[in-house]
Amino acid sequence: MHVRRARPPDLEACLNLDHSVVTDHAWRMEEQEHEGAITVTFQPVRLPRQVRLPYPRQGEALAAGWEGCDFFLVAREGRRVCGYVAARTLPGHGLGWVQDLVVDPAQRRQGNGSRLLREVALWASDRGLQRLVVEVQTRNHPGVCFCRALGLSFCGYHDRHWRTQDIALLFGLKLR
Repeated sequence: MHVRRARPPDLEACLNLDHSVVTDHAWRMEEQEHEGAITVTFQPVRLPRQVRLPYPRQGEALAAGWEGCDFFLVAREGRRVCGYVAARTLPGHGLGWVQDLVVDPAQRRQGNGSRLLREVALWASDRGLQRLVVEVQTRNHPGVCFCRALGLSFCGYHDRHWRTQDIALLFGLKLR
């Protein structure tokens, strides 16, 4: 696999990748208020059957999100784009924010996603950022497992994060 900065001709290939994920688990959020305290918990729950989860951004909305990115890499196998990562900086917060990390299903579980994440972490660190944050849908159990396996820790959530109104789980990696 070869990783390089994305070029304009790569964008269509990125849009055409299968962004979906198959899962049989999701993360359920429970919020409780008691004596002035608010407790929020997330726990995995088994789904009654496997489901194919669509990506939260599609088509024009996905491409529009790339316009504000500071860093966009593609992974290629031969001449074919097989994955990409899109990130932006939030310098006032010392953050690098990964908004998209996608690997074609045929290329998953081969280290390609890990390689893309390592590259974006190096990029963020080189810019003096202290933390890298990755957003993951609560229904994307494989994505949650991926982040945790790579040492990212849960650092928050954002309710109704995407147009789909899904909750984003946020996982962070300390860079410095």
